[in-house]
Amino acid sequence: MNKIYQTAIIGGGSAGLMTAVELVSGSDALKGSDVVILERNDRVGKKLIATGNGQGNLTNLNFGAEFFYGNSNFINAFIESAKEINLIEYLKKLGIYTFANKEGKVYPLSRQASSVLDTIRLYLNKRGVEEITSCKVNKVEREGNKYKIQAEGKTFYAINVVFAFGGAVAKQFGTDGSAYALLEGFGHKCTKTYPSLVQLKTELDKIRGLKGLKEVAKVTAIKGGKELMSVTGDLLFTEFGVSGSTIFSLSACVVDKEDVTLKVEFLPDLNQEQIESILLDREQYCAHLQDEYLLGLINKRVGQAVLKAARSKCAKDVAFALKNFTLNVTGNLGANYAQVTKGGIKTDYVDENSYQSKLTKNLYIIGEALDVDGDCGGYNLTFAFVSAIKCAKSIKQSIR
Repeated sequence: MNKIYQTAIIGGGSAGLMTAVELVSGSDALKGSDVVILERNDRVGKKLIATGNGQGNLTNLNFGAEFFYGNSNFINAFIESAKEINLIEYLKKLGIYTFANKEGKVYPLSRQASSVLDTIRLYLNKRGVEEITSCKVNKVEREGNKYKIQAEGKTFYAINVVFAFGGAVAKQFGTDGSAYALLEGFGHKCTKTYPSLVQLKTELDKIRGLKGLKEVAKVTAIKGGKELMSVTGDLLFTEFGVSGSTIFSLSACVVDKEDVTLKVEFLPDLNQEQIESILLDREQYCAHLQDEYLLGLINKRVGQAVLKAARSKCAKDVAFALKNFTLNVTGNLGANYAQVTKGGIKTDYVDENSYQSKLTKNLYIIGEALDVDGDCGGYNLTFAFVSAIKCAKSIKQSIR
């Protein structure tokens, strides 16, 4: 006779692993042998070890609803849950000590995302939680008071099922969007999905020859004359458009829209009047610069591109061009190059506090599988962890 698990977790990524952690923690902990993680990859946590460029950007001190996209009521409930849980303290109790950089991004002291995964796996292993890898789930159906989970050549049974299968980007991590179909039989629907935290394609004429160059700039996304979002940081020019920390952040509010323009403000610590004053001095004392008007102020080739875009080479026009260098967005690099999915399972029929389906009892949906995404900077991992912890607490409470 097949074993019946108390909880089966479909997906061994950040959300799935943290669900298991909470399930086997505390005075109301489940036995590890009652919990199973089913992961389609050959090992769990593949995407987790890539976060923060391998350094593990786990969360962010600058935290609020304004950093997330999706249903506002659902997000507000999540924000309250995050305050209640205090993720930094929660991680510390697992043995994961952290620090925050000047931007508020929180990393493990080791600066190794792999160490976070190792710590979590050790915790689960000590408690006997089963990890079954290379196990792609093809079908989930209700059978009486339990669920029948069919994978390739294997069948599992569980009282509770947690869908933590991720999104529809970065298929190298096993998240290609195919798992959404597992929930369709229960009445859940998926929104249209887009790649987010991704490099953007732009018009190329203005930036031809700038591939590989990086500048610190303030970049603003504009649609229909309305500013959508501004970010100051690294701007990297590529063969297809632009990348860098500014672009990854802006992409979260751009990828699902058309006719968006990026306004680039070089020398972000100086305003237009200050720059004009500097340029007037250069005209007076540095006439020998001639066509190299911006030499020494910004990268030489970037300066040449700005001068080419300026209406004239007078100080006022060049200062304006430095603060109003525009690029029309033409697309993005696509799902294989994105870090996060924008869109997912609609939250209308998911309880915002327990993450249990409103359509089917003992079925839970968490993390990137849902139509919630965040800005670059640890926000998406925060949602994965918090939704997992709340879901697991709900499961334990229902068992009690």
